Amino acid sequence: MGKYSLENYEKYKTVKIRPQPLSNSEHDASQGPFEYVSFSWRALEPVRGEYRLEAIHEALRTAQNPILVLVPELPIWAPDYAPDCFAALVRKVGSYIDSDRRLTAVLISTLADSKEEWNAYMESFETQTLLAELQNDRLIQHLRERSRGFGLLVKCGEENWIECCEAFAIHKLQKVWKRYQVVLHVTDNVCGPHTRREAYRWHAGLSNLNIGLGYHLTLRRLTYPETVYSRGSLPLRFWFVNAGSSRIYREFQLWVQLKQGEVSYEYPLHAATHSWLTGDLVHNEMVPLMDMSPGKYTLSIALYFEDRSYIPLHIQNPQQDGYYEAGMIQVEISDEDPLMNIWDAYYPEGYYPLEDPVVPEQE
Repeated sequence: MGKYSLENYEKYKTVKIRPQPLSNSEHDASQGPFEYVSFSWRALEPVRGEYRLEAIHEALRTAQNPILVLVPELPIWAPDYAPDCFAALVRKVGSYIDSDRRLTAVLISTLADSKEEWNAYMESFETQTLLAELQNDRLIQHLRERSRGFGLLVKCGEENWIECCEAFAIHKLQKVWKRYQVVLHVTDNVCGPHTRREAYRWHAGLSNLNIGLGYHLTLRRLTYPETVYSRGSLPLRFWFVNAGSSRIYREFQLWVQLKQGEVSYEYPLHAATHSWLTGDLVHNEMVPLMDMSPGKYTLSIALYFEDRSYIPLHIQNPQQDGYYEAGMIQVEISDEDPLMNIWDAYYPEGYYPLEDPVVPEQE
């Protein structure tokens, strides 16, 4: 570190953590594949008005990133043209399973491609992500007219990848991924180079083949003070990078832990994770600390979903229960909080602009 480096001009002594990323062989791409959880109308309603839906919950327990498909296979009792009866089944399944958070998405599959069936999906699966097939122009238009957000199922192979690109352009679907899943169904036995390239360009997050899709979150840098004070402020500056193909669609929260032996303090942060997409992600926050005993603490960070399962970070730091160790921090006792307003006239990313030179007075 040279004497003119920015670290020498910090307003307080800081610790900068730059974790080493995992190697490509250690990369966990398990969040990328999905499985269809398919049930036929005939199996779910063998007798009119008698539903057998328990098997859906059983399937969700073992499926990875399950996508529900209701196959419109006519039961024996149903008339030849029965979209209204199939719509009733959709509503029944929706009321039964809509709140299940294990379900990744629901594919809109119909008997007659009718608005009645489409509306049944929209009205009964209010909290789930609905998927429309990319080539179903009428359905996409109907969803937009009803102001219902939707994801996409893209059935693509080396023979039709250009047609898929055209469909994205014609319907202006390039930004769908920012809010809802884009799911790739590779129609070939293996994913070809054109399909793979376009999948990343479409920001597909799931595929029926494991081709490395999904999020890939790394902590590039964390900056915090060497010393903080009990009941004072903890300034934190995060730099994450999502190097994956898609964002994280489930709600999650950033946490910080300070631990000394068996005593630990957990602090939920106010990072706007709902707006995190791909690429560089930064968050700065002034965390109010609890009443803590003085001494050395281990500072760790975690990203937790609402069910307390954690998001793996692709770094080599030790991890326990979702918390990745970052470094040590000293806690002391003080009557004042010298860090409370430290950022008021401070450029947190290390950029200190120079003043424009004064114009010399003319003689």
